[in-house]
Amino acid sequence: MKKWILGVMAALMAVSLAACTPTPEKQKEEAVETTAAQQDIVPQSTGGASDKVPDPNVAPVAIVSIYHKGDGDSMVQDMDSLESEEIDAQMLVSKLMDYNVLTDGTMVQTFAIEEEGEELIGTLDLNQAVSGEGVSDAMLLTEIGNTFIENFELSQLKITVNGENYQGETIQQGDDDYLTYVEDYDMVE
Repeated sequence: MKKWILGVMAALMAVSLAACTPTPEKQKEEAVETTAAQQDIVPQSTGGASDKVPDPNVAPVAIVSIYHKGDGDSMVQDMDSLESEEIDAQMLVSKLMDYNVLTDGTMVQTFAIEEEGEELIGTLDLNQAVSGEGVSDAMLLTEIGNTFIENFELSQLKITVNGENYQGETIQQGDDDYLTYVEDYDMVE
């Protein structure tokens, strides 16, 4: 009886293997489908070495942060570039004019950075400090302050206009008034 059961099992196994074994025709069809699928696939590339080499004809630029009025009453930070590898105070003021933070014609009279211990303190003297966006004095000072403090890695910034302390509609700075980076700048109104 055992032999008979073994014989039936061997026959069933042979039939199931035959059913699962691909025929030569089926193998040819699969090969054609695989070849067609491979032709449709565009190989992914991370780029060649030529993609990673900087273009020698492009002038180097400095990337800067510009703080300006966003939608509504909030302030936003945008990244932009300067036409130079070095950050220059007048170029930064020109970017602030491009973003309408300062009115056209704003010029840097002087810009100096002093080192006091481990802190860098900047003094920016402008010929005018008028908002091109019509924002409050607090927002204007924060836009200028954050932009200069972040890009020049300052601890504090003193803003003067024609050598005198900044005098706005609501803010009149004294000799000891310095701007510091405002982290919660989007809440400044």
